[in-house]
Amino acid sequence: MPIPEIHVHRDIEDTLNKLGWKELDGYKGEAFSNHIIKPILEEQLKIINDHIEVYKDEFIEKAINKLMNEPKPEEILDYIKNGILITLDKGRKGQVSNRVKLIDYKNIEKNIFNYAHELKFKGNDNIIPDFTLFINGIPIIIIEAKREFSEKETYEEAINQINRYEREAPKLFNYVQFAIAYGDEKLYIPTYPNEEKEDRFKKPYKWKNEKKEEDIWDLLKRERVLDIIKNFIFFSKDRAGRKTKIIPRYMQYWAVKNAYERIINYLNNKDYKNRGLVWHWQGSGKTFEILYLAELFYNEFKNKDPIVFIMVDRRELENQFNDDIIALQNANFKDCFKKINSVEELKGVLERIKESENNPNISEKGVYLVMMHKFDKNKLKDFIESFGSIDKKEILILRDEAHRTESGKFATLRNKILKNAIAIGFTGTPVHKKDMSTFKEYAYPQEGEFYLDRFFIEESIKEGFTLPLIWRVVKPDDIKDISEEEIKNIIEKLFVDEEDADNIVVSKKEIAEKIKLSDLLKSESSIKEASKYIAEHILEDTENFKFKAMVVAQDRKSCILFKRYLDKYLKEKIKDYNNDWTQVVITYLHNDEVEIENYKKMVEEKYGKNIDELNKEWADKFKTSDEPKILIVNRKLLTGFDAPILKTIYIHQFLKDYLLLQASARANRPAKNKKYGLIVDLTGILIENYKKAIETYNLYRDEAINKDILNNLFVETSKIWESFLTKLDEFKELFKLIVGIEFDDFTANLKKQKDPKEFKKAISKIILSDKFDYFYAKLRELIQLFEAVGAYGEKLNYYETYEWLKIISAGINKQMRPKSYKIPYNQIKKEVIKYLEFDNYTDIASILINPQLLENLKNKDELNVIVADMIYYALDTLQNKREPIYRIIYNRINELKNAYIAKTKKSEHVINELINCLNALKTYEEEEKTLSKSEKAIKNILFYLKNVENCNIKKLPLTEKTLKNLEDKKLIKPSDFDKIKRFLFVDLKNAIKETEKRRKVSNKIVEEIIKPIFI
Repeated sequence: MPIPEIHVHRDIEDTLNKLGWKELDGYKGEAFSNHIIKPILEEQLKIINDHIEVYKDEFIEKAINKLMNEPKPEEILDYIKNGILITLDKGRKGQVSNRVKLIDYKNIEKNIFNYAHELKFKGNDNIIPDFTLFINGIPIIIIEAKREFSEKETYEEAINQINRYEREAPKLFNYVQFAIAYGDEKLYIPTYPNEEKEDRFKKPYKWKNEKKEEDIWDLLKRERVLDIIKNFIFFSKDRAGRKTKIIPRYMQYWAVKNAYERIINYLNNKDYKNRGLVWHWQGSGKTFEILYLAELFYNEFKNKDPIVFIMVDRRELENQFNDDIIALQNANFKDCFKKINSVEELKGVLERIKESENNPNISEKGVYLVMMHKFDKNKLKDFIESFGSIDKKEILILRDEAHRTESGKFATLRNKILKNAIAIGFTGTPVHKKDMSTFKEYAYPQEGEFYLDRFFIEESIKEGFTLPLIWRVVKPDDIKDISEEEIKNIIEKLFVDEEDADNIVVSKKEIAEKIKLSDLLKSESSIKEASKYIAEHILEDTENFKFKAMVVAQDRKSCILFKRYLDKYLKEKIKDYNNDWTQVVITYLHNDEVEIENYKKMVEEKYGKNIDELNKEWADKFKTSDEPKILIVNRKLLTGFDAPILKTIYIHQFLKDYLLLQASARANRPAKNKKYGLIVDLTGILIENYKKAIETYNLYRDEAINKDILNNLFVETSKIWESFLTKLDEFKELFKLIVGIEFDDFTANLKKQKDPKEFKKAISKIILSDKFDYFYAKLRELIQLFEAVGAYGEKLNYYETYEWLKIISAGINKQMRPKSYKIPYNQIKKEVIKYLEFDNYTDIASILINPQLLENLKNKDELNVIVADMIYYALDTLQNKREPIYRIIYNRINELKNAYIAKTKKSEHVINELINCLNALKTYEEEEKTLSKSEKAIKNILFYLKNVENCNIKKLPLTEKTLKNLEDKKLIKPSDFDKIKRFLFVDLKNAIKETEKRRKVSNKIVEEIIKPIFI
C-alpha cells in the first residue's frame, strides 16, 4: 500500500529540525493576511541592526511598513538583499539616514529560521502550502509535498499547485523567492507573483551537493539559503521584455563557488594561483555564471575598489552581455557598470586605475564590458611607455568563450598590463593545440589541474538543460565525373595567352587528389541539390515552422548561392512563401569578391539600412518575431547564438573539433514542446568528427591523470620564456659570427634603409656558412618557443624580434628553394568544380545523440583519462620537426594512437610506450646541440634499429668512420651514399641474419635518415 502523504510531511519536519529550522507555533487558524510575522521581524531587526544607535525603534518601524506595503517583488528582493534605506526628518536636527538590515548575512546565528506546517495565507483564494520557511519572520521558501511512491508523476502535481498559488495569492510571492516540489522527484523552482495569470514556462531544477550527488536538503541548509538569496537571485527581463526571475542551477552555483575560492585564496595570499577555467557545455548558463561571479567579487571587496573586466572577442557577444546586464535588476555591481566603447575609453580607465594605486582619493571601481581587440599595443603605446603595468590585485578578468583570441597580441598586452589580475575563463569547448591551449592559459595542467569545474554534454542532456540531438546523415546519390578531355579544354580556355601554357599538363588523377570535401561543398551544383533537399524536408523538420532552421554553408559566397536556390525551391513548395523568410548573416569585408559586394549593395538598397544593422536585426528577429524563419550563415552565429526557437541545422560545411560541437549546440536549447534538436549533415561525414570530438573531450576528467605525461607535455610558461631569452642571446651571437653585424643593428638598418640587397646578402652568408644547419635549427626553435608561451605578458616587447625571425626564416626558404614554373592547380581546380554535377541528396542514416550514446563514447578505463589527447598533442608537436629521429618517434606515437583507439593494447602499455618515446626525445634534444652531422646520424640510426627493427645493436664502426669522412667533403656524390650502404650492410651482419632484409634496412637508413642530415 502506498505511503500516505502525512508520513512524507513528518520526514520533512524531522529534516528541517536537523538543519536548524525551528517550528513556528501559534499562527494556525484564520487565514494569515500579513504574510510577514511582524513580532518576530521587529525583535530580530533590533538584534541585527546594532549599528543604529539612535531612533532605532523608529527606523525599524518605518522599514517594516515599507516592506509590508511595497507592491513590487523586485524592490522587496532588493530590501531582503541589501536592507532598506530609511531617512527620518528631525526638524531642526535635520535628516538622519540609516540602512535597516532585514537579514544578517555575515553572522548566521543572529537570524532566526522558522518553518510553519500548513499555514493558511489569504489571497484571491486562500492557499495552504505544506511548509513555509521564514527568515526573521519573512516568508522566503515554500515546500509543496506529495507522495514519493505513486503511479503518477507527483512532482508535476506539486509544481502545478505552486503555479496556482502564485496566481491566487500573488502578494505572498512578493517575498517567497523559490519553492520546493517534493514528490517522486525533488525539484526547486523560482517564484514570483502572477497577478496577470499568465501561462508561464518555468523549468524546475534538481539540486546537487558539492559532490554532485542529488540532495535537495543541501539547498535548504541555512548558510546555503542565505548565500543564494544574497548573491544568486535576480529579477530580469527575457528577450520578449517579460519579467522573469533568475535563480542558479547547481552546476552554476558550484562553478562560481570554486572560482570564488580561487579568488579569495589569491587575494588573501594563501595561494599564488590567479587563473581558473570553468568548462561548461553550451546552454549551461555561462553568461549568468559570469554575472554571479561579478556580483560576489564586487560585494566582497567593495571597500578595496574592486574592478571587473568582462571580456569578449565578438560584437554579438558584447551586445548580448550588454543587453543582459541592462535587463538585470537587484545586482549591486550595476551601479558601476559601463561598456567601454573605444580604445581611448579603455586607456582612460587603465590610467585612472594606475593613478588610484598611489592616490586614495581616486576610485575606478566598477564592472567594465570590453572587447579583447581594444587591448591594441599601438593604440595603448602611451600608457605602456608611461606606466608599463598595473600592480593592483583586486582586478577580476571574466573571459567568455576563452578558447578563442587567447594566444595573440591582444591577450599578451592584457596580461602584461593587468599582470596581477585574477583571470577566470569560461568555455564549452577548450582548445588544446601546440600553439594555443585553453588549459595552459587558464589552468595549471603541469600540476594536474585542467579546470575548476566541468559540466559537459551528457550531464547537460541528463539534467534537461539541453536537449538530445538527432543526427541525420545525408549524401548525394552520385557526382557526375569529368573526363581527361574536358580538363584539357578547361586548361586551354584558362591559359590561352600564357607563355608557359604548354607546360601545364595535368591529369584527372592529379586534380582529384587536389580537390577536398571543402571544395566540393562550394560547388554550385552541390548547393543547388542541397537546397532542393532542404525545401523538400523543411516543413517536417521544423514542424511547419513552429520552430526555425539554420543553414551552415562552406564559405560566404556559398551563403549567397543558398539564398538564391532556397528562395527558388521554397517558393515552388510553399504557396505563401516570401523572400524575407530566409536571410544571409555573414561578415562582409572591404575587398570582397564581386558577387558578395553586389549582394551587399542590393540588400542595403532593398532595406534602407547598413549591413551591420541588418545582421543584428535579423539575428534578433529570428528569436522573437515570425520572420526570418531560416538564417544562412558561414561562421557568424555558430558560437554564442542562443535561440531556443532554432530546432534544425542543415550543415553544408566541413567542420570538426570545437567548432563542430559549438555549431551543433545551437539546436539543443530547450523550448516549450521542443523534444530534440535536429542536425542534418549534408556532407555525409561529420558524425564521425562529432564522435571523435566527444571522445577526446570526455578524457579530461581528473581522477587519475598520469603525471609523467603531463611533465613531458606541459611545461611552466615562465620556464619556456627563460629558455627563449637564453637561446635568443645565443642566436644573436651566432648571427654576428656568420653575418658580421649585430642582429639588432642589422634589423634597425633594414627598417631605416629598406634595402632588399642587404637582406639578400645576409641570407646568402647564412646559407653558405658551415654552421648553417645549426643556425637554422636555432632559428626555428626560437620561433616555436615564442609561439609556445601563448599570451605570456613578458613577450610583449619581443614581437618585433619575432617578426624579424620569421622574415629571416622565410628569406632562407625562398633562396634555398628558387621559384620554378608552378602549375596553377587552384585556378584549374576552381574551374573543374564548376563542371561537376551532383545527383539528388538522400538520407543515409539517423542517429540519436542521447546520454546513453555519450556515455558509451566515454572511456571506462581510469588510466585513459587524458592519454588520447596527450597523444594528439605529441603528434602535433612532432609533425613539423626536420630530424629523422622525430619522424621515427612521430610514426611510433601514431601507431600507439591507432592501437589506443582500436583498444588492441592496454592503457598501461600505451602510457609506458608513450613515456619512453617522449623521454628518448627529451634526451636527444638535450644532446643534439653538441652533435656533429655524423654523430646525429649514428644516434638516429641506433634509435631506428632499436625502436623499429628491434635490433639492440650498440656500435656501427665502419659506418661511423665513413660518415666522419663524409663530413669533410665539400661535394657529396651519389657514390658516397652507395659506399655507406655497403659498410652498413656489413655492420648489421650479426644483428640481421637474413640477407635480403639487411639490404632493405641498409637502403632505408641511407635514404630516410642519412641523406636528410647530410644533403
